[in-house]
Amino acid sequence: MKTIYKVLYPLGYEEHEVADDFPVLLPFVAVPPLELENPQSQFFNFAENKWEEAVTQDYSKKLELLENLSAGLQVDNTTLKEANEALTAKTDSMAQLNAKLMLNDVAINKEIESIKTQIGGAANV
Repeated sequence: MKTIYKVLYPLGYEEHEVADDFPVLLPFVAVPPLELENPQSQFFNFAENKWEEAVTQDYSKKLELLENLSAGLQVDNTTLKEANEALTAKTDSMAQLNAKLMLNDVAINKEIESIKTQIGGAANV
């Protein structure tokens, strides 16, 4: 028999006794947890394949930074939306101009064909 540990989210684990040939698949790990005063105050770092103690931190500074970043991003987002609207308007204007030019091109080609027909008809007289 071997002991494996079910990783709980966000903290803690459950201990399980399984057969030696039992496969260790997520959310289970074979790495024994840390020996802490409160053994459930740890989490498993899958990137480093180890248990780490959960530490209570002062998040007020991080929260303030995130709020400042959010305010800046909102201003940037507004600026980008305005720029996108301006580009969309220019694109629409250019599409309309292109459509008019294509219509003019068709009319010019028809006129050229008409003149060629007239010249060709006059040459045969």
